[in-house]
Amino acid sequence: MTIRLSAKKKPVKKLQKQQPGFLQAIDRRYPGVVDKIRQTIEKSEKDFSGSEHEDSFLWEHSLHVAYLAWKMARAEKKDSTLAALAALLHDAGKFQGGLYHQDNLPEEEASARVAIDILKKAGAREKDQQRLKDILINLHREGAVPDPLTDIIHDADFLAKFGLVGVANFFIKTTLRGRNLQGAIMNHLSKEMTYAAALPLNMRTKAGSDLAVKKSADSLDFYKNFLQELKDTQGLSYEIKKRRIVLPTGRPKKPADKIDVFLVMARKCERCGGKWAINQSLEKGVKCHQIVFNLACEQCGNAYQINFCLPGLA
Repeated sequence: MTIRLSAKKKPVKKLQKQQPGFLQAIDRRYPGVVDKIRQTIEKSEKDFSGSEHEDSFLWEHSLHVAYLAWKMARAEKKDSTLAALAALLHDAGKFQGGLYHQDNLPEEEASARVAIDILKKAGAREKDQQRLKDILINLHREGAVPDPLTDIIHDADFLAKFGLVGVANFFIKTTLRGRNLQGAIMNHLSKEMTYAAALPLNMRTKAGSDLAVKKSADSLDFYKNFLQELKDTQGLSYEIKKRRIVLPTGRPKKPADKIDVFLVMARKCERCGGKWAINQSLEKGVKCHQIVFNLACEQCGNAYQINFCLPGLA
């Protein structure tokens, strides 16, 4: 059989991106708003980082949260378009003015201002502007009246940090911090596994709880297999210690919350091979209860600390 190659090369067709359904829904109700939000987020992130890279980590995250919020709102029979729009804007104020948390204001406050400005210019009704502002502000306001759409965005934001995409983003952040795999494990994996395990307990909606069970399991399974493969291929041996932590509520008649905390640590001191002595404490910070693990080698005195905020429970 003779195969003849054509002398002319066919032009390679450029992949056309199809706008996801949740973005189409937003643009139908508020034409041009999606592109304006993207431009605002990308510009603020570049101004903050000083980088000229085209890719925006914050925009990718916002898209993920918006998709989850849209999906969950449909399951909860709520306004899915408004949920997706609010989720798309939930971090829009994070880097406003090229600063992180400008004027020490919660990012939700800045995001609400950005949202009002964009919707106003798009000709949205004042009623819609105010509703969107309330949804975003309630994300951080203590004692706020429960709001179904705020709860959906709260759950979507946490869900986006876990599962397979969440794991991928963990390693992207690790690279941005300039850490190798060992540095990522020693400094951050305890927090990632603790938050993954507590994810179903942190959900406020049924739709969120249903998604959280699988994302939690997927994340924990990946990290456990990842540690095993590091041991097999590079001889890096880590162990996972699970500790039950009692978190005081500050309310005399309410029982204390209990959560499982994961401590991921090298099995032996990397300097001398000695055993670790572990001191554990719970500290009250400005915004959270913080778990602190102080590890010291019993043989050579090598020491380091692992600390992170405990996950909130819905």
